[in-house]
Amino acid sequence: MTHRDQKTDHSPALPRHAQLEPVLDWTKLDQQDELELVRRNGKTLTSGSVDTLASDGSVFWLNQDNGKGRAMFMADEDVIVFRRICTDPVREHCPTSV
Repeated sequence: MTHRDQKTDHSPALPRHAQLEPVLDWTKLDQQDELELVRRNGKTLTSGSVDTLASDGSVFWLNQDNGKGRAMFMADEDVIVFRRICTDPVREHCPTSV
């Protein structure tokens, strides 16, 4: 195998969702939180920002990234919610809910 034939792996060492903060209690979500939703099998379902949420944490609406529209998620669905953590050293660049 020549150098040209080798594939270069540019993926991070950990799965993308492993670098995020899990949110097990949906009452801790805030509007505009940036989320990634992952199935229990580890496959990313969707991502976006919280639009509306029930105060009891039973349901929330997500404005999905990439123009995919709004979607509703209920607590009894088979998804794990991860909040994106802002790591920008300039805090003004971070969403206000972080």
